[in-house]
Amino acid sequence: SSSAGASSSMLPTATGGSSSGFLGGLHAAMAMHSALAGYDVHPLSRLMEDMPGRPSTSRMRSLLEGLRAEGDIVRQTAALQELCELLCMATEETLEGFSMEAFLPPVVSLISCEASPEAMLLACRCVAHLLEAIPRAAPYVVHYNCVGPLCAKLMSIDYIDVAEQALQTLHKMSSIAEPGRGGQDSTPVQILRGGGLAAVLMYLDFFPTAVQRTGAATVANLCRRIPADCLPMVVEAAPQLSTLLLSQDPKLVDQVFIAWSRIVSNFQGQKAPLAQLAGHGVIPNAW
Repeated sequence: SSSAGASSSMLPTATGGSSSGFLGGLHAAMAMHSALAGYDVHPLSRLMEDMPGRPSTSRMRSLLEGLRAEGDIVRQTAALQELCELLCMATEETLEGFSMEAFLPPVVSLISCEASPEAMLLACRCVAHLLEAIPRAAPYVVHYNCVGPLCAKLMSIDYIDVAEQALQTLHKMSSIAEPGRGGQDSTPVQILRGGGLAAVLMYLDFFPTAVQRTGAATVANLCRRIPADCLPMVVEAAPQLSTLLLSQDPKLVDQVFIAWSRIVSNFQGQKAPLAQLAGHGVIPNAW
């Protein structure tokens, strides 16, 4: 938001906004008053707190305190459950002023909370619900290092429901081609660089068919744009992508064909990369 440029203490929000003159001063004063609560109050939002579905500042403060209650996993889990319920029903309008800087670090941290499978599941779900409500939150989710913990849940599966939710969340992230913060690459490219392709494919055949389809769609999303430095990751995945073309599920195969089409388009006219990719049985399997 424009007020963030006026004060380094302002918490960034997904919705942004601009103000000037009297409204700018009012926004700044209200934001400074509420920053510690983890809820950046937008101009006139106090007059709108009674809007159905809009969470109050006090409720957001209580949720944030619960998420930050390190060592009290019962309280943290309860806060995650409540945040999930809130985000599930939320829209960009009802979440106006939601502070990514305040909420995402504890939520992302809890994705790796091995002491509580329920907390891990709810934390993954919170991120997915947030992206559903505010797609523009994707660069923030990447910025606060969510890709690594999600991929870890797929590389070493201890709880199948947690792994499935991690895959669903990565799929949601990969579907949003929002430019990264500060001119960084888009979310799908950053997932690709973070090892997302290998993570999604590693145990894909272990999941139910519907989840496998989601994984294949995620792979297709990650192949929209492949920077040159990511070629080794794609070459490493090529044997499994080739084998998936032989699947008996036509919907899964459709997504894999889309992925291969995008891979070829990314390296069109480049003989060396295409030769590396073609050496894994993709052509006979495609026929």
